Amino acid sequence: MPAEAADPSAPGSTGAPRSLIESGPMTESPLVKRLLWSGLLAGTGALASLLATRVAALIWTRVFGEEPPE
Repeated sequence: MPAEAADPSAPGSTGAPRSLIESGPMTESPLVKRLLWSGLLAGTGALASLLATRVAALIWTRVFGEEPPE
């Protein structure tokens, strides 16, 4: 197999990128990194909160046999 075909980031390659963000300026800027981290943290926190609420409501319903209080 030729060396250029083995590198998915080589120009003209049809392979998958090495990372989701390939732009050099985006990954080198501390401000952009901080904004990306804040967005990722907020998104995962929101998903965790939704999941925790649903699990708690399920447990409450199984234990008490009624809907949880608002």
